[in-house]
Amino acid sequence: MKEITIQTDRGDIYGRTAGEPGQPLVLGLHGWSRRNGWQTWEPLIEPLAAAGFHVLSIDMPGWGHSPAWEKIPGKSAVVALLDALGEDTYAIMGKSWGGGIALDFALTYPQRVQKLLLTAPAYRGMPAELERLTQPVLLAWAEDDPVIPISYGEAMVKVIPNCIFQRYVTGGHSAAPKNADDFTPKAVAFLREETS
Repeated sequence: MKEITIQTDRGDIYGRTAGEPGQPLVLGLHGWSRRNGWQTWEPLIEPLAAAGFHVLSIDMPGWGHSPAWEKIPGKSAVVALLDALGEDTYAIMGKSWGGGIALDFALTYPQRVQKLLLTAPAYRGMPAELERLTQPVLLAWAEDDPVIPISYGEAMVKVIPNCIFQRYVTGGHSAAPKNADDFTPKAVAFLREETS
């Protein structure tokens, strides 16, 4: 795993990366709390890279080592990042706020992302909008999530057309990374599965 700074037309974005450029890109987005950053997805970075993916987990602008932009970024930061990299993303991993950004991005730019791996996404749109998702979703949630109750995940899985729901007893608001030993093999299988 190595440090990287991506220069975009709006500002720099810091992250950590593993795997080879040219392999399918898996982009990790963190939650809103200032405790969050690229390290949200640290337990999955090396294992996914070893499975043949180019993994990039970032500090969103204004978080961690990424300087703030004029406006708090959402999907616009993802667009700027991918444009700077000169590629689309194969998959987005998103936690909480980052999961909401991932869903919004996938609905707005369906051609730019093929799969979503989400843990307790904080989606602010209307639930019915999720019926339009064309991408397969691997959704992880913990029963002891103190921020967004698992009932939101249970409702979400009924709306998203192609969704695998991974339920954990513990993990708080970070079900996927906190259960990485169990979740990572499921993520690899999900990412490797061919989609039509």
